[in-house]
Amino acid sequence: MNRRIVAASCLFVAPVLHAVSYLLWPAGSEGSDAAQLAGAAGHPGAWTAATVTEAVGWLLLLPALAVLWSEIRGRGARLVTVGVWGAVLGTFGFYAGTVLNLATIDIARLDRATQVYDALRSDGRLALVAVLPLMLGLLSWVVLLAGIARAGWAGWWLPALGVVAVVASEMLGDLQGVLLVVAFAPMAAAWIVVGARLARTAPVDLSSSRAGREDDKSTLGAV
Repeated sequence: MNRRIVAASCLFVAPVLHAVSYLLWPAGSEGSDAAQLAGAAGHPGAWTAATVTEAVGWLLLLPALAVLWSEIRGRGARLVTVGVWGAVLGTFGFYAGTVLNLATIDIARLDRATQVYDALRSDGRLALVAVLPLMLGLLSWVVLLAGIARAGWAGWWLPALGVVAVVASEMLGDLQGVLLVVAFAPMAAAWIVVGARLARTAPVDLSSSRAGREDDKSTLGAV
């Protein structure tokens, strides 16, 4: 199968998995440490399903990032390179958070669960390996979408969708269920647009095309 079709399929499926995972989280599990521990202890199955589903959604983005990095040359290539590697970093940061989410189920069963969980979340190393990379990764998606727009694959509304999604995720981080899906929708739309562009015929390197037209003009002038 064509690698571009594979990448496009990943970009179509990933947002669906993200949306499903948001609907799977136990009600009331966002917010305080006590609420999260209660959600993990009371609904371990739903907690695990939500965590794993979202993790697969992030994993599917890696093949798409690799193809985008190799496909776009000329205009926008530098932005795409920065965005791709930043997004990869963010994905690994998310997986550090995934490990903590899965461990939370066992932590919730401890007698001193609240103290242990609070100590983990207050550890600066967690911020270094999970929170900071994840934040940089979200911002890198905006940079990547800007590079794609710069390459001529879409208009500048594409990175604007990314900005809206990042701002919404930060301002409305405690939302759950359908409201969280709505906040994520602009980024999901951006991924689907890029996937549709990848699924089409091979893109034209606009910089190369422009250079070719200039060479043709020079040749005609010489004649």
